[in-house]
Amino acid sequence: MKPFDREALERSAFHIRSNIVRTIASNGEGHAGGALSAADILAVLYFAVMDYDPEDPVHRDKLLLSGGHKCLALYGAMVELGVLEPELLKTYNQLGTLFPGHPDATKLPCLDFSTGSLGQGVSIATGMALGAKTAKKNLHVYTLLGDGELQEGQVWEACTAAAHYGLDNLTVLIDNNGLQIDGTNDEVMSLGNL
Repeated sequence: MKPFDREALERSAFHIRSNIVRTIASNGEGHAGGALSAADILAVLYFAVMDYDPEDPVHRDKLLLSGGHKCLALYGAMVELGVLEPELLKTYNQLGTLFPGHPDATKLPCLDFSTGSLGQGVSIATGMALGAKTAKKNLHVYTLLGDGELQEGQVWEACTAAAHYGLDNLTVLIDNNGLQIDGTNDEVMSLGNL
């Protein structure tokens, strides 16, 4: 863990949320709830936990935002890191943009993977962590999942594989906000005690 200042982390999270709200207000679209819910988590990861160098995609720690629709939080974090210019977010989800409605690493090399379909992030992260461990690369892979996403069977298969291969270089974070697009988790499909 890097040395950090709690107030600086809170300011970074605030700026990430501000970028999310400004982008949605100027573009009239975006998944506000999930992105806002992820802002604090991304601030802590990028500014206090991860060894992240936007210029070195090979040796840096990796972050996969499994619920790609929360990408405004990721874009906001990149602005806060100084990797992207804030005015570019005005093109969010427009034809030909660098900032589509799901992260596209082919357009933004500061991102570690293109994500979209729920449940796939933890599978991809497991593969990346296994590959890094096999190649003896000193990096850590993080993936952020929404709690509603845990209803995907693929998530549990990936977690079983991660445990089997002893992937101590993988961290799976769950944004346990109790909500998904169709209502509360308990209404749609209860997850029980995580």
